[in-house]
Amino acid sequence: MAAPGGGMEGAAEAEGFVLGRLEEEALKRRERLKALRQRTLQNKESGEPESKIPRENEEEEPVKHREIKLRNYDPEDEELKKRKLPPAKPASVEDTVKEQLEAAKPEPIIDEV
Repeated sequence: MAAPGGGMEGAAEAEGFVLGRLEEEALKRRERLKALRQRTLQNKESGEPESKIPRENEEEEPVKHREIKLRNYDPEDEELKKRKLPPAKPASVEDTVKEQLEAAKPEPIIDEV
């Protein structure tokens, strides 16, 4: 026979384990928040925004600019007018459609008697 209240002790221990784990996670979160606050305070004191301060393991990469393609915009500036693309011409699909129609035609089957 089971001892009276034996089932409740196991549940209490499991609940204590869960609460212990949650408390540990909360302490870790608090430590991360404290470190973040300290970093932001140091950045404010130095006067430089956080995004401008290089991190320890990161190297600065050169910024690559993409070429501007003006498709739908008609610029007024002469320099930008040079970059404007000519209007696109629709492709002819007649040949493609003819090939597909010919491929779809079934070949006549001749049964020899």
